[in-house]
Order: sequence, then structure tokens, then C-alpha cells
Amino acid sequence: MNAKLKLPLIALFLCCTLTQIHAQKKDNNATIKRSLAFQRYQTSNLNFEAENPFFPMFSYAITTGLGYKTTTEDDALISKKLTAYTGPSNVPQLVRLRKQQQPLRAAYYLRHALEGFEENTTYRDVTSPIKIGDTYHIWYSKSWGVPPVGQKNGSQESYQDIKNNWKRIYSWDFVSIWHATSKDTYNWKEEGMALEPGPTDSFDDRCVFTPDILVANGKYYLYYQVAKSPHVYREGPHSIAMAWADNPNGPWHKSKKPILTPSEPGHFDSKKVHDPSIIVKGGKYYLYYKGDGDHENRKQFGEPFYIGWGVAVADNPEGPFVKSELNPVVAGGHEVVIFPYKSGVCGMLRQGPELYSMQYAKDGLNFEMVSHVTDVPHAGTFFRQGKFKDIDKYPAKLPTWGLSHSYRLGSREAFIIRYDVNFKKLKH
Repeated sequence: MNAKLKLPLIALFLCCTLTQIHAQKKDNNATIKRSLAFQRYQTSNLNFEAENPFFPMFSYAITTGLGYKTTTEDDALISKKLTAYTGPSNVPQLVRLRKQQQPLRAAYYLRHALEGFEENTTYRDVTSPIKIGDTYHIWYSKSWGVPPVGQKNGSQESYQDIKNNWKRIYSWDFVSIWHATSKDTYNWKEEGMALEPGPTDSFDDRCVFTPDILVANGKYYLYYQVAKSPHVYREGPHSIAMAWADNPNGPWHKSKKPILTPSEPGHFDSKKVHDPSIIVKGGKYYLYYKGDGDHENRKQFGEPFYIGWGVAVADNPEGPFVKSELNPVVAGGHEVVIFPYKSGVCGMLRQGPELYSMQYAKDGLNFEMVSHVTDVPHAGTFFRQGKFKDIDKYPAKLPTWGLSHSYRLGSREAFIIRYDVNFKKLKH
């Protein structure tokens, strides 16, 4: 072929090839799937205030046995305030309490002192309560020792190396998972430690914490967050592990490795996956989690993205869990606060661009705004009537109460509280 003819043909071939590559890239970008929540985030479409009024109302109550040691009858400060607030009607009162109010609920609003609380001990991140016979069971994160001393002064050895003699970096450092029971959901009895961190250099040698519970196939499953030493809070990595038992009292058998780990750099969950919460839907197990990425360069689909919820789905409680291609399915949120309703999933957010919103996803993936919500509980969990059943076959009712943690006045330590929740009106 003539050399002069070759050059135009080569140029034409290169031009067509580049055009095809560009078109393919465009098509690939067009096929990237994004959840409804991420689409709202990209378009800054957060004008839900006018359409969605406040409707969930929370009423909180102190519980005994999980951080608060005494009873309301023996608490001089509460007794004094109760007398004042339920006194003669002609006396001006800042808060007027109805006589029939549950005493522990009144105590939550009235108490402003540290006496009666267990010092230098944190109770937090409780599982959804479950009921077996006439007894309620919960599992929760517990840490103790000296007050939190910060990253610079804290211990960096593993849990087993300096057991019970550590300096916590923050209040939820050197954490183990404990078990408690109750007959009335207000007064709890600790049954002892369920899980503690593993041997030195294992993936969970620092902390096991933030659990959730599932009952399936005649077994009990705990899903929980793990961390190893040395522990740098912002750097992670944090993963999610699983343990199972034939009995709520154990013994618990840990998974040999985490069941969910951080994604590659550039994703919203590239540093940490934590706060697991699980729901059964369509014969599959939906594991919701909070993702945290590189604090210097957090991205998702090229967008700057700071905090959100993802979901990983499995055919069995043991996994394997596969992250949804729609992740992140919620923009913001901090702790994962969810519950099943009908055949979908509700979530409540108290952080991020959609803070103080309640959202609902019929498919468990695409969350729509349905309401404002005040007083979102810290790491709140609900007694779920549809907790262990497939919600596609057995639609769930709205919960009426749950458990959370709260912080004592003037202290970084937390304790477990109970709350009632009243849903006035539903859009969906």
C-alpha cells in the first residue's frame, strides 16, 4: 500500500478507536448505580423540611444495673426533686410531672449529679432487646479503668497484655461485650462477659464492641465491631466480626476472621466498617453498617463524602456478606439506628447532611425522606416485633420502645437508658 495512503488510514483508525473508548467510558459512567440518598447528596436536594413534619416522639427513662447503681427510692436528689416538681399546684415549677409517670422516667429528666453512677465505667451501644420466655436479653459494650486520657497518654498494648490495667484513650477503648437480663426492661442484671478481645496480634486484640443480635436457624448470632493495637482512632482499621452460640448464655464461638472489612481507598468506608445492625428480608440477611473513610481524602463516585451507611447482603447468617453496589445507601447518620417496618427498613439520622431525618426504604436500599425526628437516641435500638422473621413474609409493626445510651452530666462515661417512642403519623 502507498505510504501516503497509510498515514490517513492510521489516523482514521486511531480517531475511531479513541471515539469508541470515549463512548465506552461514557456508557460505563452512565451505568454506575447510585442510591436515592446519594442522588440527593449529589444534587443537594435536601428540601424535605416543608413536606415532612416532626412525628416520632421519644420519652426517656434511666434504668438500673447498667451504669446507674441505686434505686430512685434511695436516691436523695431524685426524691427531693420529685417532691418539688409534684408539689402544690400554686408553687411555680420549671417542670410539672404527672403523678402516674414512671419513676425511672422522671429520674432521667430530674437527675443532675454523679452520685449513684458507676465511676470510670462506660455502658453503651446496646443490641436490640430480645425476649426469651419471660426474660429480656441484651448485649452491650462495656469498658472500665482510669478515666479516658487521650491518644497521647493512652495505652497502646493489646487488651490481654495489660488486662484490667490499661489507660483508655477514650471512653469506649479496651471494650468487651457483656450480657444482661431483665423482667421489666427497667431493672437489669449483669450476667457477665460474653466476648472479650482475642490474643495479642489477632484482628480483635484491642476491642470487641458495638454488637447486634440475631436469632436464626436455632442459633444466636452476635455481629460486632473489632479493632487491634496499636490503636489510632482516625486511622482504623475497624472491621465487623461474628460469633454464634446455641444458648444466649454462651459459650460464644468467634469467626476466624472478620466477615466485613473496609473497602479500597477512595470509598466512603475505606478506613472503618462498624455499628452493625441486621434485618432479614427476602430470604437474605441485610447487614447495615456505618462507613468511615480517609479523613484527608474521602471520596465516593468522585464526590467528597464524609460519613454514611452501607449495607452488605448474605444468603446465610454466617455470610459471605457482599456490599451493595448502591453503597452508600444513607448520607450521614453516625450510629446505625434502624428498625423494620412493613416490608421495608426505617432509619433515623442525627448527623450529616440529612441529620434529624427519618427515612424509609421499601427495598432496604433506596431510602426516602419521611419525617423530621427530634431527640434521636444515641445508638438507639428497638424491640422489634419483626426482628427475626423475614419481613417480606411477615411485615413488621412499628416499635414502641427501645434502649440507648446517654452521657452523665460532667462525664464522658455513658450508661444504658430506656425510651418509649410514639409515632403520630406516617407518610408511607
